[in-house]
Amino acid sequence: MTLDVIFTNGTIHTQDPEHPTAHSLGVHQGKVVSLDDELPTDLFERVVDLKGAAVVPGFNDAHCHLSFLGESLVQLDLRPSAISTMDDLIGAVRDAAADAEPGEWILGQGYDQNYLDGAHPTAVALDEVAPDNPVWLWHNSRHMAVVNSKAFEIAGYPGRKGFEVPEGGEVPLDEDGAAQGLLSETARGLVQEVLPAKTTEDVADQIAAACDAALAAGITSITEPGLGSPANIGQSFTDIAAYQLTKDQGRLRLRATVMPYLTTLHPIDPSGKDVANEFPDEDQPFGLDLGIRSGMGDDWFQIGAVKVLSDGSLIGRSAFMTEGYAADAEEGVENVGFLQFPQEWLERRLIAAHKNGWQLAVHAIGDGAVDVVLDIIEKAQQEFPREDARHRIEHFGVASDEQVARSAALEVVPVPQGRFVNELGDGMAKALGEKRTRLCYRMKSLIDAGMVAPASTDAPVVEYPPLYNIHDMVNRRTASGTQFVPEECVTVDQAVNAYTVGSAYASHQDDFKGTLSAGKLADFVVLSDDIYDIDPQTIKDVQVTATIVGGEIMHGNL
Repeated sequence: MTLDVIFTNGTIHTQDPEHPTAHSLGVHQGKVVSLDDELPTDLFERVVDLKGAAVVPGFNDAHCHLSFLGESLVQLDLRPSAISTMDDLIGAVRDAAADAEPGEWILGQGYDQNYLDGAHPTAVALDEVAPDNPVWLWHNSRHMAVVNSKAFEIAGYPGRKGFEVPEGGEVPLDEDGAAQGLLSETARGLVQEVLPAKTTEDVADQIAAACDAALAAGITSITEPGLGSPANIGQSFTDIAAYQLTKDQGRLRLRATVMPYLTTLHPIDPSGKDVANEFPDEDQPFGLDLGIRSGMGDDWFQIGAVKVLSDGSLIGRSAFMTEGYAADAEEGVENVGFLQFPQEWLERRLIAAHKNGWQLAVHAIGDGAVDVVLDIIEKAQQEFPREDARHRIEHFGVASDEQVARSAALEVVPVPQGRFVNELGDGMAKALGEKRTRLCYRMKSLIDAGMVAPASTDAPVVEYPPLYNIHDMVNRRTASGTQFVPEECVTVDQAVNAYTVGSAYASHQDDFKGTLSAGKLADFVVLSDDIYDIDPQTIKDVQVTATIVGGEIMHGNL
């Protein structure tokens, strides 16, 4: 029998504690079959010389909006790396409007008010440069958007008046009582519903484009949180079908786990009665149609946890806190943020999902929201005990020592984003104040508490390359160069483990991915330098020279 391929002459960091490093890696049918000299090279059809290069398991972004990343590649780029002033932003909209037909939507994303002297664009400023085009600009958090008067008019609110702010949302008004243009949290739905609808094919194209970018950065697996509910998170009502289409077309070149949004789950009545908008009864099945739940799929495409937002963002000061935001207090305003949904609504649906076999993934950034979510998870386990549920708190942005300990006791999986420290850290520190910043986006404390913490970016909220993220987990400096809670720095090995073993664990996939050991998937990355041996301050400069998925080279050359 001839085996497929063996990669030799490398420095392979396996993340397997029983065999932490190796010089060769044998692959057959997409899986690791040997390390070092366990099998002779003449058993393999191909031999690939790594020429001494460093290898790590494929990076697995545990919270990455892959389809939105694809969308960002074709919309106006308003990220701080591209736009440094408000004049630049308005100018970019002016240029786009000049190239557009009257009535055509101008869509952009990625702006951050913390890089624009604390100001958001206004509808009035956008009207001046795009009077005949509706404009929608995503904030980089995707918890807010700015729109102009034409967009309000199309949504049925001429003069930016006449709307009712939904619960869990905010719309700042000008002195005449008209919307200034900023739509925060659930208020995005006032206009979002009239944005051009995406077809399944549109979303599939976005996913495919993002796959190419992600593979070039060394990403071999992602989890996309919150699909199928465009008014909340998601591109379309057929997001999962778009992933299936991308896979059928051979364009899903990395492994994807997808999380349907909680509002897509509903009671399932045996009589066939439509009860989608009702509270689930205690004894009633609750989920997707036909009882589909977490875990369905294969090692390329799988249904993961059910996702929901409990609160907002730190830089938007809408995350639900136990204490008011320091930046608002300086202006004489008491603001603790808010929940996106009533607590009873969250509790009833999340406990029903838990009872029916779903893994839960609840966005909670503020420590007030963390308390709410922990209460729900604890109650769910008390009423319907489940072993190894691995319920997740996405972001876990601000958490006290007591909350960390409680989360560990409940076996919660926290899902933080190390890259936030660099790109958003200055804004988060300003919002929180010095005392509360100590509790922000912790990492080492989670590991020390015995928790398994995966690595993620929440891209396109921040840059997606894993080596940037690892750099920031190890060094923890903001864009201004300020050290951000240095006691939460982790080692290179801990950061790599989070990106591989931790992310696989977070999705119940550690039995077949995460380490380079016999029987696991042969997903790995070849690096230009060994990040274990270089100055940690230069990790961000290391290049991905090849990305291998299932033993096949998906990016680069070897």
